[in-house]
Amino acid sequence: MLLQIKGNVNFVITLDSSAWIFDNRKIHIEDLVHDEEHIEFEDSEEWNRQIIEGDTLPPTLKSEKRYKNKKEELLNGTFIMALDPFLEYAEPKSVKYEITHKNGTTTLAYKDRYEHYAQFSNNGKRLYDDGMIDLLVIKDGEIIERYEYVTAFTFV
Repeated sequence: MLLQIKGNVNFVITLDSSAWIFDNRKIHIEDLVHDEEHIEFEDSEEWNRQIIEGDTLPPTLKSEKRYKNKKEELLNGTFIMALDPFLEYAEPKSVKYEITHKNGTTTLAYKDRYEHYAQFSNNGKRLYDDGMIDLLVIKDGEIIERYEYVTAFTFV
């Protein structure tokens, strides 16, 4: 089953989440959603050293250790896809859209589309056998809202 972006748009867009695993635009959820690591220092000397000299660990070190190769990454990763390009491709004539999901219908603002992501896999497996997705609202590295089993996007 495929998802469509439809309604008050110039172009109806069909989304096939099963193909996203091969799309270079996919994002590891861990790269966007941060588990806050609080660092506390007993004195300010260590804090000042890190400010002056910089942090010694590259930001990619965590993801480099997580997977040994590309195949393992695809078989074990949890991925999301930014929805904003697909929503923009539809050329909406409206400033809001509705998503139909497991718990009903929710209206979202088009202007907030940069915070909307489709989760299509979890630990290397499709989220749903029929290709449906969960819509995540992610802001400042935190999942603000999760809409499970999204079946339609309709601009109103």
